[in-house]
Amino acid sequence: MRVSLLFLALLLYCGVSYGQEERWISFAEDSDLKYYLDQKSVRSLPDNVYLFWLKSVAKDKEYFKTQYNLSDLAYIYTSYELDCAVSAYRVRGTIMFDKQRREISKVLAAPGDTAFEPVPPESLLELAQSDICANYDNAANKPAPEEQTAGEPAIPAPATAETAVPAAAVPERPEPPAAPAAPAEPVAPLSPRSPQPPSLQ
Repeated sequence: MRVSLLFLALLLYCGVSYGQEERWISFAEDSDLKYYLDQKSVRSLPDNVYLFWLKSVAKDKEYFKTQYNLSDLAYIYTSYELDCAVSAYRVRGTIMFDKQRREISKVLAAPGDTAFEPVPPESLLELAQSDICANYDNAANKPAPEEQTAGEPAIPAPATAETAVPAAAVPERPEPPAAPAAPAEPVAPLSPRSPQPPSLQ
């Protein structure tokens, strides 16, 4: 029974580790941090704009303590909005976690609070831009059906056979009045019968 429980725990651990490796891609690092891209968080918006999360992990455990004065900080999630069309970005939020994956701090920007900034050359965001803008399909950029602009007169669609308005009935030409019937000829009066002579017997 004990061996079975250990085997089950090992399978669960391997499954979690495998899922994490599939989700997070190591795509950049500098002298202090390693950066991972969350593939499942990449979301396409209209006008060639993308949302995604990056994970920052310190190479030296003392780095976060020095930078943020947090001894139990293990990694940081940062949400970005990237405009590939004009090479600009803005930070949407930051969340800090400890080694037990418990949230330490969260800062989320309200809509409109942060402005877009140009992507710096040879920066982490430029690497992310090269990867995301080139490799992820922007399904949201399909042309939308044209909508009527306010104040623009609507053009009616041509009527189909089912919806066509019936044409006005053409009045029939009235028939000419019938000619009056010819008057009947007057009947000749009967001539008076002449008296017959009495018969002789």
